[in-house]
Amino acid sequence: MTDRPILASDKERESVVDVLRDAYTEGRLTLDEFEERTSAAYAARTWGDLRELTGDLPVEPVLGADLRHARAQSAAHGVVEPAGPPRQSRRDRPLGRLLPIVFAWIMISAAAGSPDTAAALSVVFICLLACRVGYGGR
Repeated sequence: MTDRPILASDKERESVVDVLRDAYTEGRLTLDEFEERTSAAYAARTWGDLRELTGDLPVEPVLGADLRHARAQSAAHGVVEPAGPPRQSRRDRPLGRLLPIVFAWIMISAAAGSPDTAAALSVVFICLLACRVGYGGR
């Protein structure tokens, strides 16, 4: 990491807000703390400002220097990280939410004596499952 202050990007501010939102839903922050820190995150100018907002939380946001530093350490130890898209958060994976709904429809239509509907929904379920596996199964 560098000694000079580095300006924060909008993506990095959003990363901090995601960490704060998760901490609030876990009960680590009160609503007032969450609102105060979220406002400060959107107003933050540097990475240091952003780190101060999450310093007392167990999960740190991912900032640009952290990625370069982690890759440099991995390369120094001979670990090669696979290239690929970054991991997606739960909010970025709507297909995973549809799977239990479609499965319930299949069970209901099968129990109601509608095998054609159950078969059609089974095809939809398999397609959704295949798309989810395409995201890496996360």
